[in-house]
Amino acid sequence: MALDVVNALRDDGVLVSTTGANEDSLKVRPPLVCEAEHVDLFLASMKRALLKVTG
Repeated sequence: MALDVVNALRDDGVLVSTTGANEDSLKVRPPLVCEAEHVDLFLASMKRALLKVTG
């Protein structure tokens, strides 16, 4: 499921990766300059990705 979320986020222009022994965790590394609007963009993209993956 984590890889599906990564792919959905990438389609939305947000780059994250998977980590962990089973690649079942998300690794989020924000850019050095991260403002409130960037956090809002990430959260909106995450919501869309989770809705897409879970149906």
